[in-house]
Amino acid sequence: MGKRLSYTWAVLLLMTSVTIQSVTGQKSVVLKGTVISSDGVTLPGVNIVLKGTEFGTVTNFDGNFEIQNTPTGNYIILASYMGYESYASPIQINNQSSNSINIVLNEKTYKIGDIEVTGKSVVSQINEQAYSVTSVSTEDLFNSTANAKEILNKVPGVRITEEGGLGSNINFTINGFSGDQVKFFMDGLPMDNFGSSLSMADIPVNMIERIDVYKGVVPVWLGTDALGGAVNIITNKKQNFLDLSYSYGSFNTHKASVNFARTNTENGFTIRGNAFLNYSDNNYKVWVPITNSDNVIVDTADVERFHDRYRSGTIKIETGLVDKSYADNILIGLIVSANDKQVQHGATMATVYGGIVQNSKSLIPTFRYSKKNLFTDGLDISLYSAVNINQSQVIDTLSGIRYNWLGEAFKIEGSTDGENSRTLTTLDDMEFLSQFNTSYAFNPLHSLALNYSYNYFERESFDEENPDYLPNQFQRSLNKHVVGLAYKLDATEKWTTTAFAKLFHLKAQTSKLFDFGLDTQRTEAVESDQTKVGYGIASSYFLLPKLQLKLSYEHTYRMPTPLEIFGDGLFIDPNPDLGPEQSDNLNLGADYRFKLGSHHFFNAGGTFVYREAKDLIYTVIQIASPVTYYDNLNQTRTLGMEANVQYQFKDLFHIGANITFQDITDQAEYIYDNSYTGGGWKKNFHYQYRVPNIPYLFGSANAGFTLKNLLSTGDNLTCDYFFNYVENYYLSWSKNSNYIIPKQTSHDVMISYALKNSKYNVSAECRNLTNERLYDKFYLQKPGRSFSIKLRYTL
Repeated sequence: MGKRLSYTWAVLLLMTSVTIQSVTGQKSVVLKGTVISSDGVTLPGVNIVLKGTEFGTVTNFDGNFEIQNTPTGNYIILASYMGYESYASPIQINNQSSNSINIVLNEKTYKIGDIEVTGKSVVSQINEQAYSVTSVSTEDLFNSTANAKEILNKVPGVRITEEGGLGSNINFTINGFSGDQVKFFMDGLPMDNFGSSLSMADIPVNMIERIDVYKGVVPVWLGTDALGGAVNIITNKKQNFLDLSYSYGSFNTHKASVNFARTNTENGFTIRGNAFLNYSDNNYKVWVPITNSDNVIVDTADVERFHDRYRSGTIKIETGLVDKSYADNILIGLIVSANDKQVQHGATMATVYGGIVQNSKSLIPTFRYSKKNLFTDGLDISLYSAVNINQSQVIDTLSGIRYNWLGEAFKIEGSTDGENSRTLTTLDDMEFLSQFNTSYAFNPLHSLALNYSYNYFERESFDEENPDYLPNQFQRSLNKHVVGLAYKLDATEKWTTTAFAKLFHLKAQTSKLFDFGLDTQRTEAVESDQTKVGYGIASSYFLLPKLQLKLSYEHTYRMPTPLEIFGDGLFIDPNPDLGPEQSDNLNLGADYRFKLGSHHFFNAGGTFVYREAKDLIYTVIQIASPVTYYDNLNQTRTLGMEANVQYQFKDLFHIGANITFQDITDQAEYIYDNSYTGGGWKKNFHYQYRVPNIPYLFGSANAGFTLKNLLSTGDNLTCDYFFNYVENYYLSWSKNSNYIIPKQTSHDVMISYALKNSKYNVSAECRNLTNERLYDKFYLQKPGRSFSIKLRYTL
């Protein structure tokens, strides 16, 4: 029966082919291609027509198109898109099964009165939103060994501090807000509890299409309770591509990534995936004191780190249907990620570890649906959901041993303690999160958007070294709801304004210690229930066709995280009474983009920043106890400025720089002393001091050039230079010069060669060219000079 059916289909296909050829007198084939702008950005919605025929189509989201059943012969192909020059070119369609053509549209500039209209890339459109946002394209960095962290560290107003080399803990700061006050997303999905193996330092540049950094005011569609900003990593959205890369560098560092997508344009089936591996011994040299068996400093020397290996791996797969009548995207996916890290030291380099290890593994199924113009024009919806199953461990089971920086182990007689605190704690976290967005454009002037975000978190903890630890016996769960409503008015072509409101609700179940140190001391189950309302406005006005002014303000809240409420089952006690942080954020900015002639492009911009933050969550140290907890108290104010300038000649040469100044001061006149003797409210001696351990003046510069068609057509040589600068800043509240992290400058260079229109690529890179001693928070030393080479293949 199966053979008969196959035979019948074959006959029908043959008859259909013969019929078509008999009608046209020609063989029908598929004409396909891609449309990009002159700066390499794919263009969706471009009209494609074969002149004088009824054959035509429109490019999809990735700029690709296909025209089925095209008769062979000679034609003129036409392409048109608003803001770009019309395209017309002769084309011969031969009798092959498919014919391909790549079309490049040049940006068109024309004047109507005093209004200049210009075609814009996706990055340009993001940057011109009314919000204070910087969108960074990664295309020019695909041949580098950069990761998401290094890309972000070059954005004005952003500073990332880290504890060491690859895989070390990092702290992300936007205009004075840091840690959990800034939220991270991948394709709009929150990454709050994705696990340490999916940090900014793990995600390779080849996986990323662009990164959008929102400073201060965060749009409602992200559905988050960020206090001072958000980062959205957009992964590669091309429908058909393959990108393979491998790099090797100093300190035995290996990085490999595979990124691909395959889409059938006939039935809409697509599969896309990303996989990457990171490994490093991190055995770079550090300048440190050497202690003997009595823990007495006997020398200071440059020695190699000996217990800092890091390795991580991630696989991300999505499959489903695209470009259907009922869905633009309907995709299911899975993220599998894991890492393990040796711990060389703690918050400072004073204590050296030789046996402590941390590890993490995550399993994350995902679902994604989106549709524009659902049921009626102007109604768009999207739904993102994920379940995050994460397990992490802290292993400190080496008893009675102390190490020095030479890797020598000294026995501590009579001690059974671990190097820090003997533990083998396992945290099993389960999280469900979902984001629903809908928007409706009533007409070109008025539109409304609604977001609902739901997050459920549950944790189980167990310490094999202390199985009877009481707080681990209580339930720890969290429900968080965020609802956002925004109204947008596009009053004129020059002026747009968005007003919005957000509702935050948090309900948590955990435990609490009562009457510490008294005969009535006990731990009981408790519940916390909190609701807050935020609001804001973002407005943009083009004073000149190329001069944009921006103003945004938000009164917002950040709800406590699971760690802050539940503790960690070891050193951090739960605090169900913890309240949300709040902040008033104001941004005033200007951006000027223009060009001289047809080859010289200029961009200059600046932003004034004001932040007034209250009830900041801080760590309370308890006297005579190694256990801490989080509480609300701190109040800070940020006054800052950031500026950037960029020049580009054609696509051959570019140079630019940015600088950030941020004066972050402690505004709490009084602090609470939690000690049992003489405790209570006391005068804050750090009142109006600049907050330590956060750089207040920093910047970067870049320059590069490209030599095209160097040895043959399609071969390009690219050279890039990066400069980083950080002014000295205080390590602690003390203004003693001994507690200053010194001024730092560093230089990075990269050279790459691309063959066959970037199909084959090889690059070499040197970071910290002059081998400077570079430090970050708590005077932690970062790697010195390093070299790497990268091989990359694309299709």
